[in-house]
Amino acid sequence: MTDAFSIHRRGALASIAALIGATALPLEALAAPKKKAKGKPATKKFFSPSQMALVTALADTLIPATDTPGAVFTKAPQQLESLMVNWASPATKAQILGALPAIEKMALDADKKPFAALTPARRKELLIAYDKAALKTVPRKEKLMGLAAMLAGPAVADPAYAKLKDLIVTLYYTSEVAMTQEVIYEHVPGPFVPSLKITPQTRPFAGVGGLG
Repeated sequence: MTDAFSIHRRGALASIAALIGATALPLEALAAPKKKAKGKPATKKFFSPSQMALVTALADTLIPATDTPGAVFTKAPQQLESLMVNWASPATKAQILGALPAIEKMALDADKKPFAALTPARRKELLIAYDKAALKTVPRKEKLMGLAAMLAGPAVADPAYAKLKDLIVTLYYTSEVAMTQEVIYEHVPGPFVPSLKITPQTRPFAGVGGLG
């Protein structure tokens, strides 16, 4: 495991803990899911088979495999389930489960098929419009002041979907694959360069303690 991945993972724990309503998470919370050993009880599940199929299809649509592996390869759906089982608050668990029916309904209304049964191209087409509507900013119902208002960020039409998407994306970008193939990590930055030439092969830089 690379130093870049370890450092980035530590920095991301606070963000994930906030998203799932936990006060703290150990580093093991982002470890790759382990295979069940023979003779041991099965790992507790949070999603039903159909829900896991939907979450997996959503993850694959949000971050598909291209010239680098996607979210499914990094087991982001399984890590999400593990976080829901072991660390998420009851409110977050209900929120994540509540986000799934609307996505499924969107696919059924459009094509009379579950979201997971659609082709990748069709899933992307439907999700682009759905994502835009779900993440549209709306007036905040509660009154927040000062630092709380700054940290809360803008209110969106579907906060449950926003949290589900945030978790999938964050789990992907805390994976070793993303840290070594998607972004660049510089432990000791070099000299200041005021302008960098950007090419199709340029990878973004990862910051220590956050997503680059």
